[in-house]
Amino acid sequence: MDKEIDLTVKEAMETVSKHMLIRYGMKMEELQITSTPGYWEDKEPRMHPGHPLHTCLFCDGPFKATYTYLDPIRDSNGRFASPYRTWAILYQLETSK
Repeated sequence: MDKEIDLTVKEAMETVSKHMLIRYGMKMEELQITSTPGYWEDKEPRMHPGHPLHTCLFCDGPFKATYTYLDPIRDSNGRFASPYRTWAILYQLETSK
């Protein structure tokens, strides 16, 4: 990969890492990207106290919860852009391994 792409991947990872930590209290090491645009999930099933599946559906055991990150719908020039830009960069990186 060239230097520009590496920088973009690094920035994308930092952006999503900060979001997941602040919004969900999750570290990226605990998550894996899914094939659904904008979504990540737990690597391993775990308990999620207070999660709607536990309270509404009486799900007592561990499960893989999903987490989302969407980019703003406008790019730096003010034009409409895909909300999955960051997800696409990281998904491409993951599937190319």
